[in-house]
Amino acid sequence: MKDRLDVLDGLRGVAVLLVLWYHVWEISWLPATFPWLQFIPETGFIGVHLFFFLSGFVISYPFLRAQAAHQPMPAWAHFAYRRFIKIVPSYVLSIVVAYAIGYAATVRWGNTPPVREIMTHLLFVHTWWQETYGSINGVLWTLAVEVEFYLLFPLIWFCFKRFPWITAAAMATIALLWRTWAAHCCFATTFPLLAENVPGYLDIFATGMVCALLFVRYGHRLREWRGAPAMTVVALAGWTALAWLLIGIFNYRMEPQWEVAGQLYTRVLYGVAFGSIAFGSLCAPRWWQLLLANPPLRFLALISYNLYLYHQMVAREMLTLHFPPYHGDPHFDPAWQVNYTILAFVVTIAQAAIVTYLFERPLLRMPDPRPVRHAAGHSV
Repeated sequence: MKDRLDVLDGLRGVAVLLVLWYHVWEISWLPATFPWLQFIPETGFIGVHLFFFLSGFVISYPFLRAQAAHQPMPAWAHFAYRRFIKIVPSYVLSIVVAYAIGYAATVRWGNTPPVREIMTHLLFVHTWWQETYGSINGVLWTLAVEVEFYLLFPLIWFCFKRFPWITAAAMATIALLWRTWAAHCCFATTFPLLAENVPGYLDIFATGMVCALLFVRYGHRLREWRGAPAMTVVALAGWTALAWLLIGIFNYRMEPQWEVAGQLYTRVLYGVAFGSIAFGSLCAPRWWQLLLANPPLRFLALISYNLYLYHQMVAREMLTLHFPPYHGDPHFDPAWQVNYTILAFVVTIAQAAIVTYLFERPLLRMPDPRPVRHAAGHSV
């Protein structure tokens, strides 16, 4: 079974496109070309859920493969180093840029001291306080959720490798109970804050881990199975279910706290839909896989981290700088809406590519300075 699953790269490209379209739409209000597709840009924040699902898959996949092959588990020190070098330097650079260009000051909540903003972000705990949750750069809340999950993962893996279904069910139950408690205790105040922290997303991470487990156990058999084309039906069912869920939450958009409240009891279903798409596509014939594993989506996957870190900052700065030019309220100028949307996509993607190739990729090519030690104690 190959190490690189390019279908997942394609899904990562889809996820970052959804988030990019959502945040650009928030600024431009450009309606979709076909009104029946308007639910896509307005619910594009679900791309974050897809990121979390993919994290649950890819973080557990090497451990599951090693377990299935009765080989030593990946070394935790190497795991920590790779996560650190991938996440932290680019994350810190984006914070430096946000302060350097003055963007951080425009999203400050009240009179929060910058030192508190910086310290809580560097410790990845900024999502636990209202005044720091969306500070510096609003999109950074997801990095706190990711890092906190990584810190929990050794304990989760300890349970999952022994009792995968019980562990996944427990994670989903904790997430549901957490969101339910948050809604009942403080719906009008800190409900979104609490629901968007790591306990509220454990079910999404769990579905990614379960999908990886199923793929390791049954993926190679299904790929060799004569009826493998039927797996395209599984993937199509996932896409259909995802569209149904997005339309459902879109129809809820006039209600208070709709982005979070609309998925209070259904968030796990998004993970199931993602799992159906991913598992079906991974086991489907190659011609189907190429619908996701194509060069444009794989390129977006490659630059996705920096595209995510900077896209909202760049898009909002473009509006502030009147690029492209506008007078009065630009939301009533259809030509500006189109031009701004196109330019925002082009500029943010170009900027992300530059940072990725000149900063992130050279760091990732650096070898781990520590010797890689496996469970058996041998260095390689």
